[in-house]
This record gives sequence, C-alpha cells and structure tokens, in this order.
Amino acid sequence: MHLKGLPLSLLGFLSIPAMFAGWATPASAQCVMTDVGVQVAIRGKNPANQQNNVDMQSPGRCSGNAITQTGTQVYSGNADRVNQIRNSRQSVSGDDGRGPGGPVIKVPVGVKVDVYNPAYDSDFMDRVRR
Repeated sequence: MHLKGLPLSLLGFLSIPAMFAGWATPASAQCVMTDVGVQVAIRGKNPANQQNNVDMQSPGRCSGNAITQTGTQVYSGNADRVNQIRNSRQSVSGDDGRGPGGPVIKVPVGVKVDVYNPAYDSDFMDRVRR
C-alpha cells in the first residue's frame, strides 16, 4: 500500500525516531495536591461530630511537583460525645523548568463513617436487661 507515493513500510520506519524523541525530553505537568482524611466512629446513642478542615495553598503557577497527605481517626466506644476534628494544611510551589506551569490541581478527599452500635448505647442496654 502506498500513501501519496511513499510505501507504508517507509512511513512506519520514519515514525520510530518520533517515539524515542518523547523519551529524550520528559514531559512535565502542573502541580497536584492531594489530601485524604478518613474519620471512623463506632459509638452509642449520640452522633459523632466529625470535621475535616483542609487548607491547600499555592502562591501561583506551578509545574512538576506533587504532594499527598493522609490522616486517619478511629474511635470505638461508649462516650456520650465523640469529637473527631482534623486540620490539614499544605503548600506547594515551584517550577521544574520543563513545562509551562499552570494552576495547581487540588484534590481534597474526606471520608466520614459514623456507625451506631447498640452495645455502646447504655439506654438501649438497660432496656434489653429489663
């Protein structure tokens, strides 16, 4: 098969150096910030107070940097009040000189799990024992 006078096999051969050119000059992307917070409460009668406060700062355009922060809070018990408060602060900046830079991609992920367990509820247990 020919493409405008060139054999197709020659066209494939000419594309091989193009594949290696991508390896010689590494690409660089914008900066990425990720924060993952998990709060788990297995408790009695009162719902848990779960707060995940995330502050992600970036002073301007950025390229070639990535940061990830994780935090986990777990409570299991019969306290009347459960407070799980997580405060997270991150900052990223810089330019690796290989990309155009751009706004920072910020990905905050907050997972809150609040499970009622009657075994931790004293009122429930008193009714069962009667």
